[in-house]
Amino acid sequence: MRKLFTGLLITILSAFALVSAIAETDTTTLAAGLTSDSINSSAAFTAGAGSTVNGYATAVAAVTLGAGATITGNVTAGAAFTSGDSAIVKGSVSVKAAYTSGANSSVGGNVTVGADFTSGADSIIVGDVNVTGAITLGAGSRIKALSIAAQE
Repeated sequence: MRKLFTGLLITILSAFALVSAIAETDTTTLAAGLTSDSINSSAAFTAGAGSTVNGYATAVAAVTLGAGATITGNVTAGAAFTSGDSAIVKGSVSVKAAYTSGANSSVGGNVTVGADFTSGADSIIVGDVNVTGAITLGAGSRIKALSIAAQE
């Protein structure tokens, strides 16, 4: 009985290790409604509507979040960042190109943008905002920050 339990435990742990390894591979798309651990992409990354990333999302190119998508960590993109309505990033966002968010979106940390910054209506940024280009705030948008810097 003990050998059977030990063998079963090893099989379960091996399966868990395989799932963990898959979660850490290069990911370019997370389908709508699915959940993943942290994301690393050697290209662009797209999270479908209602999906969740429990951790960070890092992409060499653009990052796109569908409506209602959530990322619990930071987002880093080598190109643009775009989010659909009601998307949530609980960490900071750092992008080398433009930032565009849908209505009712939120970022719980700082935002650093290498081009123009556009937020949708009723969106909120809790941290500091540092933008190289123009800043456009949708109706009812708020930035709760210590500093806002635009450098054109």
